[in-house]
Amino acid sequence: MSGLRRIGAGLALVLIAVLATAVPASAHDQLTSSSPEEGEVLAAAPPEIVMTFSGDLIVLDEAMTGAVVMVVDASGHDWASGEIDVQGNTVTAQLEAGMPVAGYQVRWQVVSEDGHPISGSIPFTIGDAASMVTAGSSDGAADSDAVTPAEDQIADDSSSPVRVLLIGASGAAIAAAGFALYRFLRRPKATAAPPESGDDAAETL
Repeated sequence: MSGLRRIGAGLALVLIAVLATAVPASAHDQLTSSSPEEGEVLAAAPPEIVMTFSGDLIVLDEAMTGAVVMVVDASGHDWASGEIDVQGNTVTAQLEAGMPVAGYQVRWQVVSEDGHPISGSIPFTIGDAASMVTAGSSDGAADSDAVTPAEDQIADDSSSPVRVLLIGASGAAIAAAGFALYRFLRRPKATAAPPESGDDAAETL
């Protein structure tokens, strides 16, 4: 293999390695702050829930933001009005009026900028009330079905359309780079034309 081909093969292999690791190497966003904060006790019901993340979130389209926010009480009633606004790395969810003194839990799921859905929960209390507990529990234990902020905040992404598109694009790029490398290595070497013999040269004269 000539020096030029060695260089071309090396560059192609580097490109394949970068493309193969680009998607899984990306970091998932994390919830960095919220209002109300985790465990906060409020004197009155808030008009909205505001959450800030470490990176810009993916907005799928105008009809489906990719963000889900529920604000539930011990009875399971959802006080979120359904109006969710995603602006960069901030998610704002409006709340219904008339939230009584009680314990609540914000349950959220958004799409990280790397295509992974991430989720978690934020407990808070309005007035002099106990924190929200699982129905039928009397020991103050947290809801076992809820996703706590201490967890990884990464939801099951096996069916995430954004994730599938990212993996598919990377696979296509890797396949194209591999095919280009194969064609490059299989290209026949150019051969120089043999010099004319002395007899042939004499005949032409």
